[in-house]
Amino acid sequence: MSLLLDKRELKKAAKELTLAKLNDVLDTLNLVLVERQSEIDAISEIERFAREKGFTLEQLGYKQVQDVMPEESVSVAKESKRPVKPKFKTLNKASQYFYVEDGQLQLLRTHTMKKGLQARGIEVVPVNKVDKKFAKDIERLLDEATEQATANFNSKVVVWNAWAAENGAEILEPR
Repeated sequence: MSLLLDKRELKKAAKELTLAKLNDVLDTLNLVLVERQSEIDAISEIERFAREKGFTLEQLGYKQVQDVMPEESVSVAKESKRPVKPKFKTLNKASQYFYVEDGQLQLLRTHTMKKGLQARGIEVVPVNKVDKKFAKDIERLLDEATEQATANFNSKVVVWNAWAAENGAEILEPR
């Protein structure tokens, strides 16, 4: 069925589509399902008969998933792929943005998040315009974000160093 782009075509198609036509479509689909089921039954019967006679599925022309792509090549492909070299991103207090949600100050994580918050009517402000009553929370939020950034960096360093040891690249120090 073609893609109906405007309302006029949609209304015209709805008028043309009658209950009789829908019943014809359902009958045709049911006949196709019955035919496919009989084909599946016949194939199953042939496979069962072939197994009884001692044939394997490979001899009948079936390929198993493991034969198509062996596990060793999958693991080698994953191991040999070079990971992205991690870079530690420091948090500059002066360039951070904050917002208040549910009465608590929150640190803005991404600029995409900023647009979404502003669309919902939540005000996003730079650090120098945060209300005085939330001033004590700024350091705590920045410390938490730095701690999380350090943990993320260290986990990426472990992956990088494992790859670097095998491939002779620079070994990085965790923070």
